[in-house]
Amino acid sequence: GGWNTTDPYIVSVGTAATPVTRMLPIAGRLWCSCHNAIKILNTSSLQVEHSFHVNADSSRSVSCIAVSGLGVWISLQNSAVIRLFHATTYECLCDSNMAPAVTKMLSSCDDIIRQHKAACLRVTSLLACKDLLWVGTSAGVVLTMPLPHVAPSTMKINNIPTATGVPHGHTGHVRFLTFVETAPATVSDTLMVRPSSHHRYSLKSKPELQSSSVTNSKLLVISGGDGYEDFRTTGVSEVAGREDSTNHLLLWHV
Repeated sequence: GGWNTTDPYIVSVGTAATPVTRMLPIAGRLWCSCHNAIKILNTSSLQVEHSFHVNADSSRSVSCIAVSGLGVWISLQNSAVIRLFHATTYECLCDSNMAPAVTKMLSSCDDIIRQHKAACLRVTSLLACKDLLWVGTSAGVVLTMPLPHVAPSTMKINNIPTATGVPHGHTGHVRFLTFVETAPATVSDTLMVRPSSHHRYSLKSKPELQSSSVTNSKLLVISGGDGYEDFRTTGVSEVAGREDSTNHLLLWHV
């Protein structure tokens, strides 16, 4: 209910060697990642009631966690593979490798840049929003994948959804993915996305639509990272070198 900052409970979940690095409330429990293991904390008893290893490779720790219904997506450090777990049975339902979709998006890039990005490819962020899983990568490519339905009795996902690249991404790593819900607003207040003179995108209002009609609230998915990249183009922008290290936010209406 209320905050008690003077006398907090202290719960030991990880260790000095395997500290808690990620936490997410899932199905009435708190999932805590400790290196390559997930520990399930009962928030009523404050006891760890279950734990399991995400991967047998002890050199890879959990990097990202995203939840949608009874499905929990987890990525590991220095890996392009994401794994889907059941929120209540903790069974691994499927694996999905993001590398093929990223390689396809990088086909128009310079050969040296493409080889470098492919060689050190890894998943850097995850977000489940509505019916899609959004995946950020170290190559700057943002991917989307339909979220499979996970029922209480699901034991395996046989038809693994295909990841698809989004044309707009970042030059460097996708550092985070998040979303916000926009409140209902008049059409004249709605954010409109338009290309600027440098083929980058900026947020502008649309003055010619001066209407009192009200739009429904929408979700905005936001990615943050270094630079902006249009993966549909093959040429190098005149501002590419100057903008590559500049932090950018990209926004999508969902």
